[in-house]
Amino acid sequence: MIIISKYSLEFNKNEGSYIVRAEDMVICPVCGCKCLKRKGRRKRIVFMSDGEKRLLKIRRLMCYQCKKIHHELPDIIVPYKRHCTETIENIVAGVNAVCEESTLHRIMAWWATIQLYIKCVLSSLSFKYGIVFSADKKLPEIVRSLANTNLWPGTRSASMPAET
Repeated sequence: MIIISKYSLEFNKNEGSYIVRAEDMVICPVCGCKCLKRKGRRKRIVFMSDGEKRLLKIRRLMCYQCKKIHHELPDIIVPYKRHCTETIENIVAGVNAVCEESTLHRIMAWWATIQLYIKCVLSSLSFKYGIVFSADKKLPEIVRSLANTNLWPGTRSASMPAET
């Protein structure tokens, strides 16, 4: 997956969906190649912070060098989550969010497990590339940093502690 920060959302009246259009060229997070070609679109539902349910159509891109397929996600989406980044930030900060109680508990449990992983990876990236990450870094920037360096955990089990 590739997280983009410069994009536009164009509403398609016929389908009732938003088409995500990137403004910049993207590179492959696996091999760093700029030879990504479009391989179609897929639909993705996102629950916004006001409770609105949006249907986004995101591009599927294939890298012709490493043959990997990536999804081009706008930075309002956290990979593998249905709620937008603003909602997740509000839940983690303890601010009221428009979602069910069970969703609040699941997101808090997810945050508790992935928080240490994020801190360690950002520390590693800072050391390796000399990047200084500020303490007030927002969730979309953190997600973009990890996903675009191919370090975002691909499954739930990747961030869950091992059972003994």
